[in-house]
Amino acid sequence: MRTDLECLPCFFGQITRTLNHARVNGDQGRSIARRAGEIVASASLEEVPARTSTLIHRLLRSETGVDPYHEVKTTYNRIALDMLPELLLLAAGVPDRLEGGVRAAIAGNVIDFGIYDHIDLRRSIEESFQLELSPGSFDAFRHAVETAGRILYLCDNAGEIVFDRVLLRILQEKGKSVTVAVKGAPVINDATLDDAAEAGMTEYTELIDNGSDGIGTLLESCSERFLNAYRSADLIISKGQANFETLEQTRDPRLFFLFKVKCPVVARALGRENGDIVLMQGA
Repeated sequence: MRTDLECLPCFFGQITRTLNHARVNGDQGRSIARRAGEIVASASLEEVPARTSTLIHRLLRSETGVDPYHEVKTTYNRIALDMLPELLLLAAGVPDRLEGGVRAAIAGNVIDFGIYDHIDLRRSIEESFQLELSPGSFDAFRHAVETAGRILYLCDNAGEIVFDRVLLRILQEKGKSVTVAVKGAPVINDATLDDAAEAGMTEYTELIDNGSDGIGTLLESCSERFLNAYRSADLIISKGQANFETLEQTRDPRLFFLFKVKCPVVARALGRENGDIVLMQGA
C-alpha cells in the first residue's frame, strides 16, 4: 500500500470531520486546518496513508487540546453492547463457530470515523454474514488457530471491540492464550485501554496497549512490551484497514488480516469491491 492521489481528499475530509467533532470552528479552526493542510501538501506518495493520517491527527489533538472522538467512542461502545446478545446468536447460527466469530468481528469494522461521517451498523452485520469469505484463507486461518500456542489480537476501533468479543470468546473456549492489544493513546476512534475496559474486553483475555498513538500499527513507535508480545506470537489477528496498510508489507505468514474494504484505493490494491469483507494471510 502506498499513498494515492485519491487519498488526498480523504486526508482533508479527516481534518474537517475531526475539527467538527472537537467543536472547533471559526478563525481557530481555519488556522488549524491550514497547518494540517501543510502536512497533506508535504506527504510522500511512497508512504502508506496511515502514516500521514497519524501526523495529521497528532496535530489536531495538540491544537484542539481535546480527544475529539471521546464521545463517539463511548456512544458506539454502548450501541455495540446493546447489540451483542443478538450478534452472539447470529454467530452461533453459522455451522462453523469459528467462521461465525470471524464474520461477527469483521462486521464491527465499519465503525470507523476516520473514513465515515455516518455508519449503518445493522447493514454491516447483514453483509458480513452474507458475503463470501475466501475459503482458502479461512482454511489457513483455522489451521493457524488450531496450531497456535500464543495469539496476539490487534484491535481497531471502539464499538468494534465489542464485536471482537464474539471471536475472542471462541478462541478462549478453544483454550488459546490470547493477548489483546489496543492503542497507547487516543487517535480517531481507535480503542484505548479505557475503551476496552468499558467494552468488557477484560472478561476474556490479557489486555495491553501498544504504547503508540499511530494509526494502524507502526512497529517502530510501539512499546517494548508490545513488541515482545508481537515477536513471540504464533498467530497475529490484525483487525482493520489501517493495520493492513501498515503491516502487509512485512509479508509475515503469522498475520491474518480481518477487515471491511472501505476505500477505492485499498479495493484496487486487492482486486476487491468497496464493502467486501476480507480475511487474508500476510504471506
